Amino acid sequence: MNWQTPPDELRLGDSEVHIWLINLDAIAPSFDLLSIDERSRADRFKFAQHRDRFIAGRGFLRSLLSRYLNTDPATLEFDYGAHGKPFLKHSALQFNLAHSQHLALYAVTYDRAVGIDIEQVRVIDEVEKLAERFFLPSEAETIRAQPNLFFQYWTCKEAFLKATGVGLSGLKDLEVDCFEIKNIPSEARLHQWQLHPITISDQFAGAIVIEQNRSKLDLRYFCIESN
Repeated sequence: MNWQTPPDELRLGDSEVHIWLINLDAIAPSFDLLSIDERSRADRFKFAQHRDRFIAGRGFLRSLLSRYLNTDPATLEFDYGAHGKPFLKHSALQFNLAHSQHLALYAVTYDRAVGIDIEQVRVIDEVEKLAERFFLPSEAETIRAQPNLFFQYWTCKEAFLKATGVGLSGLKDLEVDCFEIKNIPSEARLHQWQLHPITISDQFAGAIVIEQNRSKLDLRYFCIESN
């Protein structure tokens, strides 16, 4: 996986999917770009660090999408699906985002569904019980043999559920085997999907799922880790 420094001018081809890795702590939080609703959500955070990361993340999202659309970031209007997936009103530009601790992932593309996820890899008590609760027996057996795969499997599944807009209630209806999507829920079978694990570091797992409405998709990876 080749993480690149992003270009000054952003161009998104019809077959391209752009993946962004961002250090939220390197972005100065500012209310200026946020909507009234986003400011209200920010004010509800108990801890300043979490509030600042939310503000930085939403501000970066608005700034990023506005660069693709060549418009004022403050004018972007968002709406939300039944399970909370955000989307842009009045635009074919599709996106998704996820964050864990100080890192955030963003995916941007045109005219195709996309879902992305990131999780900090950490020690979990009773990981086998969690795998049995949320995963299928075949997946739980794999994780029992290799507990370090728990977060990679989780991000693969959650990225798919976010792409389809199903929500976490569908975790056990979806099977992942060696990072390949199997046993796709019936409501998503009308489409073809690509799953790609995202290599970040030993401390984080990530994955992206993209609706494959073209024979070939071109994934490009951009990284902003510091000021």
